[in-house]
Amino acid sequence: MSKETKPRKHRHKRHYTFMVISGDSDGSTKRLHLDHFRTQVLAYTAFIIALAIICYIIYSAITIRSLRAVNSDQKAQIEQLKTDSSTLEASNDELETKIQQLSAALNQRLEDEQVSAEEAENMAIPSGFPLTGTASMTPALDDPNETKVTQITEENQDTATGNPIVLLEAAAGNSVIAAGSGTIQTVTTDVKFGNMVTIDHGNGYLSIYRNSGDPLVTEGSQIDKGDIIFVITDDNKTLGYQIQQDEQYINPEDLTEING
Repeated sequence: MSKETKPRKHRHKRHYTFMVISGDSDGSTKRLHLDHFRTQVLAYTAFIIALAIICYIIYSAITIRSLRAVNSDQKAQIEQLKTDSSTLEASNDELETKIQQLSAALNQRLEDEQVSAEEAENMAIPSGFPLTGTASMTPALDDPNETKVTQITEENQDTATGNPIVLLEAAAGNSVIAAGSGTIQTVTTDVKFGNMVTIDHGNGYLSIYRNSGDPLVTEGSQIDKGDIIFVITDDNKTLGYQIQQDEQYINPEDLTEING
């Protein structure tokens, strides 16, 4: 028995025709014939282009949203920076005010210190009168080789020798006081007056107080202008007063302020 042969199926090729109708007055038409393969290529290409467009749109939307968020954050940061700037400006103004106040206070303090230094410098100059109350004053010369001081008179003023000294006679109840502030350099005995106190004023000046009373100061102690060195009684009314400047004796009358 012979086998029946089945008829072979033939594939029919598909063709697609695209018609483009012109809008011209002649009403002409144009036809584009594409086979199956080319149609698929065209479809896939169109799909890919459409997909790319969709992806681009989505990406653009995400990017725009992200940019909007960044812009919003930047606006918030700008507002915060403006607030911080205003706060810093206020703090800066406050600091400038404090600096001005501190500068004024510092300048005032420097002026006060300068005034105090000038006052202290003036107080250290032994220009004050070395006694409370009134006293008579006699200029004299002290020769270290003599046992007594020599009062200056018209007869001996050209011949007398020695270091300048003034003899002050005060009433009982008055006091011998420091002519300027300084440090008690020495408290010693004196063969001509009994006792001698020397004050170093720290500026090249020494003031010397010679009296037979009991000294009320001790060596090395600080003393202010006007502090009491001796108390005058009926037994020690005479004060011998001398001044040295840079280790040279000067006439006390040239420096001492005498009122009345």
